[in-house]
Amino acid sequence: MRKLAITTDMAADMPEGFFADHGVTVLPMPFSLDGKDYFDGELPGYAEFYSAMRGGASASTSQTSGYAAMKEFERLLEEGCDILHISFSSGMSGSYANVCAAAGELLVKYRGGRIRVVDSLSGCGGQGLMVYDALKMRDKGMSVDEIADKLEADRMNYHHFFIVEDLSTLYRGGRLSRLEAAVGTVLGIKPLLELNHYGKIMPLLKVMGKKKALTAITEQVVKFCKPELNDFILVEHGDDIAGAEQLADKIRAALPGTEIKFCNVGYLVGAHAGPGALAVFFVGAERPRFINVPIPGLKTAK
Repeated sequence: MRKLAITTDMAADMPEGFFADHGVTVLPMPFSLDGKDYFDGELPGYAEFYSAMRGGASASTSQTSGYAAMKEFERLLEEGCDILHISFSSGMSGSYANVCAAAGELLVKYRGGRIRVVDSLSGCGGQGLMVYDALKMRDKGMSVDEIADKLEADRMNYHHFFIVEDLSTLYRGGRLSRLEAAVGTVLGIKPLLELNHYGKIMPLLKVMGKKKALTAITEQVVKFCKPELNDFILVEHGDDIAGAEQLADKIRAALPGTEIKFCNVGYLVGAHAGPGALAVFFVGAERPRFINVPIPGLKTAK
């Protein structure tokens, strides 16, 4: 019987060490920070990464290459593994298409193997939670196709509610126009963002100030979360553990007994969300369908 390898990419976030501890191969997604390129070698610490951005350093990101996918997938196929790959949302990156092309080319050569590439329509902790659930299903003895089918059927139940501290970071990353960033910053507007059914970032509502934004996030958790589907809720931050603790306290007060785990927003999304971003990820009722119009000027990563 063939083994089942689970892979993902650098857009997926979980607490430090999770992927390595569970044998999950993470495909590289190159990024640059103030002109210095990073691939899959020595990466900056999160404190260094976000401190540089606070100091005005620019960051940019790239998608997973077909070459990187082929290299890792061929290694796993040679080891006798079938492969389940959980990809960053196709609504924000071309990574999914690149990996699908690589998988198709390899299966011509390795006809006895099986590769399923799942478009998570998620990112960050939402994508990470899909990996977590895939591992649990593998432990139950489910096949690569059974797990992939289940994830694709349920992917609209993975939620991503988040805010950013500084709208100018979205502007510098090409995600927001200069005018929108300037007006929002002056007015103290905090757009509460979620992913829609196409895996694109959309504004759910706008609130004034961080305190009200954290309350609004908590209200969405209460509205959509199904505790029985979650071993824990994941709270992420862009080097702002104090803000993450405040958000966690609000969630615990609203949903007593909830376990919460923390991690940093990873490099790929952090390059655009910036320092001070706060986010919560969980499984629950279906994502709201009415957030289907992109925020003006908000672009997606390609």
